[in-house]
Amino acid sequence: MDKAHYNIEYAHIYSDEVFNQEHIESLKVLELILRILKNDNKTYSLNLLIDEYHPEDKSLNVEGFLEKLKYRGYYPDYMHLESELHKDLNLLLDNLTNDRYIHDYHRYYERHGKSPCSYLIASWYLKRLGVLPIDNIKKLTQDEKPFAANKIINILDKKYKDNEDRALELIKNSKFSNYIDNIFYYYY
Repeated sequence: MDKAHYNIEYAHIYSDEVFNQEHIESLKVLELILRILKNDNKTYSLNLLIDEYHPEDKSLNVEGFLEKLKYRGYYPDYMHLESELHKDLNLLLDNLTNDRYIHDYHRYYERHGKSPCSYLIASWYLKRLGVLPIDNIKKLTQDEKPFAANKIINILDKKYKDNEDRALELIKNSKFSNYIDNIFYYYY
């Protein structure tokens, strides 16, 4: 399958949240980006990642959240659950070129019983770039848009920046470091 020009993640949400001002801000940024991409005849897919891996509370009404995005005109093409990223994290770990990061991962996992966010983020980015296998991605539309893309755009609240920087550091210290320039951020 061909790749799109861009894979865009927006409206990131935890399973213990509801649609709020943060998501509205994300949609405002998305609107501006889509105007530019459409004007330049670039192909893209819209993607939603739901973090139900870390929160204990799983009260998010996913269908209700999707309806709110649809009402505002930005229904995602694909949706993925963060817990699915943990299942094949070894694909990232096996390609890290610095043993320090492998050691850090195992130490964190032993202490917390979960994978650190930054490792899951790095895996998510590599899947969106078509580098790591894409599985368990839920297609939400009938459009024939490819999931994988040559470049990815992340629209996120500034509160996520530290974890995003750590994810980039992991990719820089992996066999996939040549993809680092294909990852773009828009923080609000």
